[in-house]
Amino acid sequence: KLYIMEQQLLQMENSLQKLKNKESKMYFLVQDTGGAALASVCTIYQYVKYLREEGYEAYVLHEKTDYKGVADWLDEEYVNLPHANIESGDLKVGPQDFVIIPEIFGHVLEQLVKMPCTRIVLSQAYDYILETLNPGFGWMNYGVSQCITTSEEQANHIKTLFPSVVSTIIPISLPDYFKKSDKPKKPIIAIHTRDQRDTMKIIKTFYLQNPHFKWVTFRDMRGLSRKEFASVLGESCLSVWIDKISSFGTFPLESMKCGSPVIGVLPVMKPSWITKENGLWTFDESKIVETIGNFMKNWLEDTVPPMLYEHMEKTVTSTNLSEETEKNNLLRYFDVLISNKITEIEMAVGQAKPVEQTI
Repeated sequence: KLYIMEQQLLQMENSLQKLKNKESKMYFLVQDTGGAALASVCTIYQYVKYLREEGYEAYVLHEKTDYKGVADWLDEEYVNLPHANIESGDLKVGPQDFVIIPEIFGHVLEQLVKMPCTRIVLSQAYDYILETLNPGFGWMNYGVSQCITTSEEQANHIKTLFPSVVSTIIPISLPDYFKKSDKPKKPIIAIHTRDQRDTMKIIKTFYLQNPHFKWVTFRDMRGLSRKEFASVLGESCLSVWIDKISSFGTFPLESMKCGSPVIGVLPVMKPSWITKENGLWTFDESKIVETIGNFMKNWLEDTVPPMLYEHMEKTVTSTNLSEETEKNNLLRYFDVLISNKITEIEMAVGQAKPVEQTI
């Protein structure tokens, strides 16, 4: 018994030293999109990059050895970040380590429940929170008491589901290459929908109802690299967005930063930055094509209200979506988390030593 207690004490002291020396590991689990661009995956790679820049041992974690990766749509600096995968046994953790799991990976929480690490949920899509959890089970059942999310609306929703889980809001960032083009806008409509069938339905309906606009080009934003994505938005005169389960709305903000007005269906959980002045919003999806036609007519006649562009600019400025802000928020979160973990282990060590001496 004394030997076991000595080993436990040594392990706690070792964990304490690793935390103080920035040697604890942070594993950020990502889904395999098969090489397709996904904003939520981009955010995770960004987090790992930020933390490694500050000397933390952060890793991109994936489930399978045949993970496709992000080489098709993110820059080399992201591709070259260190990766680990669960299937090959790379995930070895101690009390000093952290595993950050997107909400869609409820089944992975079950695999990790007995591992001696801190488990944190990263929730970017509220609609997936319960998708892979067993009925009646919440994050707390898997030892999760912390959550990172991207908006106050989603944090409030999480509170209604899991009252004991503490949510920290870290809004996403938009890189500097999302910017207005130096050249005049072109008759291009950038379209981004969660369901690709919606994209094709809108395009086909538009050309049927507006044969006089057959020379207008639609660009489906799927499958583009991040920089090509930004470039297309920069030259487009209009963006169309349908994502009813979005809780933040990255695409319309990217569009506004690139100077492209947005026609969109309001999501169920309406982001706080959406106002009636900064876009052409509707609850009725059937009105989208008609609204696109009216906008294109006004754009060609140069009668789009200047106030729309002014409110777009104000929205981008007020949301403060700089990479520096996102990085500072993330570092502040983990600094506090690690400090609290150090205090917790120091207290455990202090309690263990007297017991060992008494024996």
